[in-house]
Amino acid sequence: MANATPRLRRNDALELSVSGLAFGGKGVAKLDEFVVFVNGGVPGDVVRAVVTKVKKRHAEARVVEFLTLSRDRVDPSCGSFGKCGGCVWQDLDYSVQLDYKARQVAESLEHLGGLSGFELRPAVGMARPWRYRNRVDFSVGMAADGAIVGFRPPGRWDLVLPLSECHLVTPGMEAARKTVEEWLRDSGLPGWDPRTNTGFARHLLVRSAQMGSELLISLVTAPGALPDENGFVERLRAAHPEIVGVAHAVNAGRAELSSGLGARVLWGRPHLLEKLAGITLKISLDAFFQTNTLMAHELYSLVAKEVFALGHVPDSERRAIVWDLYSGVGSIGLSLAGRAAGVLGIEAVPTAVHDAEENARLNQIDNVRFVEGDVRRVLREVAQGSRRLPEGLERPDVIVVDPPRAGLHRRVVTRISELEAPRIVYVSCNPSTMAPNIAQFQEHGYRLERVTPVDMFPHTPHVEAVGVLARR
Repeated sequence: MANATPRLRRNDALELSVSGLAFGGKGVAKLDEFVVFVNGGVPGDVVRAVVTKVKKRHAEARVVEFLTLSRDRVDPSCGSFGKCGGCVWQDLDYSVQLDYKARQVAESLEHLGGLSGFELRPAVGMARPWRYRNRVDFSVGMAADGAIVGFRPPGRWDLVLPLSECHLVTPGMEAARKTVEEWLRDSGLPGWDPRTNTGFARHLLVRSAQMGSELLISLVTAPGALPDENGFVERLRAAHPEIVGVAHAVNAGRAELSSGLGARVLWGRPHLLEKLAGITLKISLDAFFQTNTLMAHELYSLVAKEVFALGHVPDSERRAIVWDLYSGVGSIGLSLAGRAAGVLGIEAVPTAVHDAEENARLNQIDNVRFVEGDVRRVLREVAQGSRRLPEGLERPDVIVVDPPRAGLHRRVVTRISELEAPRIVYVSCNPSTMAPNIAQFQEHGYRLERVTPVDMFPHTPHVEAVGVLARR
């Protein structure tokens, strides 16, 4: 049988030609028709690799020697590349990254959704794909000379990698990490050891807004008072005048968490003010927000272009009614409000709805309403007549849906389809769940017209996509 498993064993040495990239970022090579995923390989490499795992349908291997280097390879910018695991494609030319991300979106739609006949547009990338993260979650561990604030190496839950730089975060966030690490060492406070569940400092959450002009800091520790709170705050404020708030959170459990812990503000305010797509957004410490602000501008601009495209409003003399499902802090819906007759946002998280309403007031936007509740339940109650929606927003012309990574439940797809909106704009952070959802929408009379990949996470395998569905 052509696809039979070769007689491979763990630690076998192989010479492989890498021909593609898999979801997750590993290189793809073949022995006859048997697939080997190569950790550390990119297309065009010829490598000597050692087998690390053998399965029925594939094997995994890691590179131990490069025999021929791909012409698409570039020198990684970060000295920690290959050790921390945060970005696996720094050694791959950025234009090639974009090509593969577009290809992966298409393959998901075709193979997982059985979709065809749609237009695949080129991936939208960054002009300068560095220093783009506005949030970073550092782990805190221990070394012989004191606490370490850094990242965990891939596959290791018990170690923290010492960090001198990270080219994905702003210099201000990097400097704040160093200040906290020095304060922990000077104070003699130990980092956390997950093997024994001992120690004190566990995580450092740093959030940034307005291209680094605002920073928000939260130190997560085991239960107990934070020694010398005032000294901690003053040291951060003296070194980093851009800091607008400092908080302390306690994690008493075993799970590795840095947010959602009910942080106590030690100084300043518990939120950032970000400017995006013509609006100002209040972003609380634990609120979800796009990790790449610059590309969020591009994403929202693309969504607006698709929402307000011609041909989706029955009466061409009026403006569109837009529904924003999974609306979060209201960023997408509020960015669309200026060109819409009205916007309805539906969101399950109460704190997010509160932030969204505050953001509407902050921007003096009065044609947006937010409804708290699970999307599936709200749509069911609307269909059954047990819930009334704000006047004028009962029937959408366009629906924007931006679901979690798990995608939409089939029944949610059914409920959305029953609204018979002429157009649906689907924003996805996971093409592998977007594909079956769009296939389900097609069962209800929609057709995928086009999809545009958006690179929110350069140098990683992750990709977002915006799909446009029209009702037949």
